Amino acid sequence: MATIACLHAARSNIAIFEEALRALDFEDIQLLHRVESELLERAVAANEVTEEIAEATSRAIAELCEHADVVIVTCTTLGVVAWDAKQFSKPVLRVDAILAKYASRYHGSILVLCTAHSTLESTTRLFSAFIPGDRLAVELVPRAWAFFNQGDIEGYHREIAHYIQQRPECSLGCIVLAQTSMTGAEKYINSTLAVLTGPQASLQAAIDAIL
Repeated sequence: MATIACLHAARSNIAIFEEALRALDFEDIQLLHRVESELLERAVAANEVTEEIAEATSRAIAELCEHADVVIVTCTTLGVVAWDAKQFSKPVLRVDAILAKYASRYHGSILVLCTAHSTLESTTRLFSAFIPGDRLAVELVPRAWAFFNQGDIEGYHREIAHYIQQRPECSLGCIVLAQTSMTGAEKYINSTLAVLTGPQASLQAAIDAIL
């Protein structure tokens, strides 16, 4: 039985990843979850991942490496710590890095959406490494995070969908929901464009790293 560890910043992401694994239908894979919500709260308050937050995140990843075959950092804000995955004893994947690779295969402009301001800079830097600047738009859905903080996940997802619906689609190749918490918003989006989310894509990448 292979183990994929998931480092989350929101407890609600556990169910999202468990559901995504069931959809992939791999019987010999189990998930190990760890939630570090305080680290995200501190990063949001500071509007950056400070050295202390980075060190604490690195320790959490290293500890998960001791119990798993591969680690997924599901939080885009904390994921910046895994930029150099070679520092860890096991493969460490970033959800947003997997999404960036997938998105780079599409033609046209790529719209990448975030809801937490703290992740905007690192997400822009990451996607820029895969997609030319003239094809890339990284935008913040301004009012969505308040819904998330209130625990109104449906309202959160609907606000994301509303932002997309009122935005012109011309020349877009795909839409990326960069944060794991945004998964589920796609069911409210009325669009012919591909909407990419991280859980299934990152789990498949983790399984590929094991096999």
